[in-house]
Amino acid sequence: MAVPSSDRARRPFLLSLSLFLFISAILVLLFLFLDPSPGSLAFLPSRLSGSAPSLPPPRQQDLTPTPTRGSPPHSQPAEASQPTAAEAHGESGSRGSDDDDRGARGGEADGKTGTSVVAAGAGGDDEELPPVSVRWETCSRLGRGVSSTDYIPCLDNVRAIKALRSRRHMEHRERHCPVAPRPRCLVPLPFGYRTPVPWPRSRDMIWYNNVPHPKLVEYKKDQNWVTRSGDYLVFPGGGTQFKDGVGRYIQFIEQIMPAIQWGMRTRTVLDVGCGVASFGGYLLDRNVITMSFAPKDEHEAQIQFALERGIPAFLAVIGTQKLPFPDNAFDVVHCARCRVHWYANGGKPLLELNRVLRPGGYFIWSATPVYRQEKRDQDDWNAMVTLTKSICWRTVVKSQVVNGIAVVIYQKPASNFCYSERKANEPPLCSKTDVSRFPWYAPLDSCIFATAVSSSDERNNWPVPWPERLNVRYASAPGDSASNKEVFEADTKYWKQVVSEVYFSDFPLNWSSIRNIMDMNAGFGGFAAALIDQPLWVMNVIPIDQPDTLPVIFNRGLIGAYHDWCESFNTYPRTYDLLHMSNLVGSLTNRCDIIEVAAEIDRILRPGRWFVLKDTIEMIKKMRPVLKSLHYETVVVKQQFLVARKSFWRPGKPASGSR
Repeated sequence: MAVPSSDRARRPFLLSLSLFLFISAILVLLFLFLDPSPGSLAFLPSRLSGSAPSLPPPRQQDLTPTPTRGSPPHSQPAEASQPTAAEAHGESGSRGSDDDDRGARGGEADGKTGTSVVAAGAGGDDEELPPVSVRWETCSRLGRGVSSTDYIPCLDNVRAIKALRSRRHMEHRERHCPVAPRPRCLVPLPFGYRTPVPWPRSRDMIWYNNVPHPKLVEYKKDQNWVTRSGDYLVFPGGGTQFKDGVGRYIQFIEQIMPAIQWGMRTRTVLDVGCGVASFGGYLLDRNVITMSFAPKDEHEAQIQFALERGIPAFLAVIGTQKLPFPDNAFDVVHCARCRVHWYANGGKPLLELNRVLRPGGYFIWSATPVYRQEKRDQDDWNAMVTLTKSICWRTVVKSQVVNGIAVVIYQKPASNFCYSERKANEPPLCSKTDVSRFPWYAPLDSCIFATAVSSSDERNNWPVPWPERLNVRYASAPGDSASNKEVFEADTKYWKQVVSEVYFSDFPLNWSSIRNIMDMNAGFGGFAAALIDQPLWVMNVIPIDQPDTLPVIFNRGLIGAYHDWCESFNTYPRTYDLLHMSNLVGSLTNRCDIIEVAAEIDRILRPGRWFVLKDTIEMIKKMRPVLKSLHYETVVVKQQFLVARKSFWRPGKPASGSR
């Protein structure tokens, strides 16, 4: 029987409608029964959610916490084959508006991110909690001359800097942290950003687009600091004072001063006014770890260059406040052509070096006053001679001029004998009741602290040679006792075991791509000590409200600094591969908002790299939803470790390139 033409016309429509309803039903079922959360990480092995290992707990927390000892003055990668940030975001053309100079509108970071947090629901230890509701925004309205991609809240506070009454002593280069509200914004990526060049190639070359600052290339083009070659910035190992290359300069110092013994007697170095940190970079070959520092100033991005190269570096200035290091910390202090007037302000800058230099340690100075005969240089030299004699520094060697430069090496006394023999008590010895000794936002001293050891106590005058000193604890920390020594030994044993059995075995990390780590609550430095054989370095941070164990860390031949994690750290964005936080969330969030802490973690961490939180499951539940709101991939390991990987996501852009 013939089918009516009207039925033939309706049949395709009915078939299409049936197919649509069938597909819709399938999609509804998938939505109801599958977990769509972005942090599920189904690709990870199931053993990661196993029970905790049978390891003894770290005993760092057995030390009695000390109260906050300082407060600020009131002031307002996978590898290179991965896509660049621009490719991951599907962008093309020139840099977007996030990196425009918004300074024409003035003001500091406004902090108006519209942040609101919805409490995550409770549940079992393995429950996958949803992201908190946070309206993240990129940093803007930072002030004239501040790039949003390089934003450092405590150093780029334009409003506070403009309000300073004086800049005579570099006050404008010191920390001026926003206090109300604290920044909660996210720093955008430079256009064309890509996973950094891996170490050791990165010592000699980095991606230009990751640190797109040509000023230093032009400013130092005749001094072989850095050049541009296509997509790369190249570091030939030269410098103002390194006429034959920095390697030859390091060798020359050892020739004129054999007692320096790079990598044995000398393990920790402070490099003042470090440039692009080539001196510290090449000392790594000698088993010497160098804390290179310079201010964020007209020498554009020199510390950012150093960190992108994979070399330890830190933003700081010797202005009116102490450096965030303990007394008697460094084996050697070095200054090549740094423009510091050591005798200024009553000699306070040199007294600060004297404070952080270990008794018996050396100050290596290769600057124009050492070898030039112009009146200005000779006036500086004569002032330096007078000042070093007054603080009992002995001139060990002054070299002949070689290839246009010369070096002088001073030694700090290892005992108090010279101080008592001075004809004039100037500068005076500090009083034992001096309350400003702790170096967090503390003014520079105008006096000398007597050394705490006698000339006969050789063990305390100088540590045993490296690497033996790594596992030896010295009685230099406040409140030291036999019981604390046991805590130190237990802490060292714990971290060695847990790093070997858990961190290297069970964590979804690509350790071969990790060059630098920041341990945000370092304790005795046991975590760093457990990684000492890896081709990486660790910045050990001691929070100011935790026990003061930083002297122990330096005695072990490691480096670190004091810090308050309710403020921003003195580093550029995207400068660390791994941030490690152990048992800190509880005390930290009693003083500041966890959203602010997460924003700072995100600022410091490189895209595609990792944050590891070791804490109780309750603290993990607080931090995990916040990190998921930042589009981090997260997984809980053995109920006490949260491992999170930062994506390439920024507000208003997809998270592509994060895996």
